[in-house]
Amino acid sequence: MSRAVSILVLLIIVAFPTGSAARMEIKFATQDFFPFSYEENGEIKGPGAEIVREVCKKIDVKCSIGLYPWRRSLAMCNKGQIQALFMVGKNKERVQDFYFSPPLIATEYGFFECLDKPIKYEGITSLHNMTIGTYGPSNTSYSLEKLVIGPDNNINIDITPDDLTQFKKLARCRVDAVYSNKDVGLAIMKRLKIKNIAYAGTEKRLNYYIAFSKKSTPSVLVRKFNLCLSLMKQSGRLQQILQKYGLQAAD
Repeated sequence: MSRAVSILVLLIIVAFPTGSAARMEIKFATQDFFPFSYEENGEIKGPGAEIVREVCKKIDVKCSIGLYPWRRSLAMCNKGQIQALFMVGKNKERVQDFYFSPPLIATEYGFFECLDKPIKYEGITSLHNMTIGTYGPSNTSYSLEKLVIGPDNNINIDITPDDLTQFKKLARCRVDAVYSNKDVGLAIMKRLKIKNIAYAGTEKRLNYYIAFSKKSTPSVLVRKFNLCLSLMKQSGRLQQILQKYGLQAAD
């Protein structure tokens, strides 16, 4: 074990005694967001769930995970019924209400096209007079809405409450393009065995985090959780988990 890792372990043990934390519980929520989180045989799986369970075990805190639609998860968090959400993009509005973990997964947003009617993506202006599908309301749809603002961007946004519907539409050229998380889109194409869709280009790179409600999560518990996550990143354990899902760890 390296000297830096040893110091982090010592910090966790000294700063956060196990006995007091063991009586605490964190209730997590995530959404059906393949490949980041999903349900399989009645169990919530994916890199987010695996990381959360491992950290909770290491810091000796009771944790539970529920899978809900995004808006319901936010409402439950606001009412204090759950304390934390994953995987979450960070924005100015969310920073006001949530503590964030270290960045966990590096990913990106971009456009997918139907090969039967390629869009030849060269930036947002190349999508003039097109209909772009996306999943929402979500951070993805909010990003697209901000992107198309402008007098010269005559772009129609088609929103559905799930990603699968949009990619099925795109396969039939019922929308001109889909704006999506790249990893999600590639996983859906593989899952549905779609052959006539391709990734047309990157628009935005971002990281995913775990977010803890400031209203209902003690800051000392968040610090302990995040120290353990930092240790997992430094030791390479986080990268090891993500590689199983074909995902990249954030810097």
